[in-house]
Amino acid sequence: MTNFKKLLVIFLSLNLLVYVWWLILLFNIFPKKIYIKDEFLKKNNSAIVVLTGGKGRINRGIELFKNNHGDYLFISGVFKESEIEIRDEINNQLVNKKCCVIYDNNAKNTKQNAMEVSKWLGQNQNIKRIILVSSYYHLPRSYLIFNKIISDREIFLTPANYKIVFSENFIFHARIVTLEYFKIIYTFFSS
Repeated sequence: MTNFKKLLVIFLSLNLLVYVWWLILLFNIFPKKIYIKDEFLKKNNSAIVVLTGGKGRINRGIELFKNNHGDYLFISGVFKESEIEIRDEINNQLVNKKCCVIYDNNAKNTKQNAMEVSKWLGQNQNIKRIILVSSYYHLPRSYLIFNKIISDREIFLTPANYKIVFSENFIFHARIVTLEYFKIIYTFFSS
């Protein structure tokens, strides 16, 4: 075996090992140790930050906000033309709390989400912690990015849905988890 082939085998083996570690973290350790259940969420001086782009994220944020887990609901991401009715629905559901719902339409990716939230937090120093809502596969990378940009606040994570049903669309979950694996490696090593 040539040196190149040996290096390639070592690289692929190491990559496979790290990928298996990632799956264990994502499906076993994060849900049990890192994701915060509703009963443990602090509500005073908190903002619920929802990262748009995935199924159930906005509904989860609304649920937390209606149950007084945060003083503000910050929805970050671009509302496409087809999602404008979602914004109207949010306003209708939270008619008594409109003062505390913030929409960010500038962010187009997770890093921009964190930067927009950071800007907003700069004007709201009373917010001491954020409750980050996203999909189960997106939360680890979101946490890395948010913690890098917003290091002066506590960040709690809660997935849009605690129950992951793989039988419905296994190929989708396998593809998205693998894509997130490469994105988190890039995020981890990028400055």
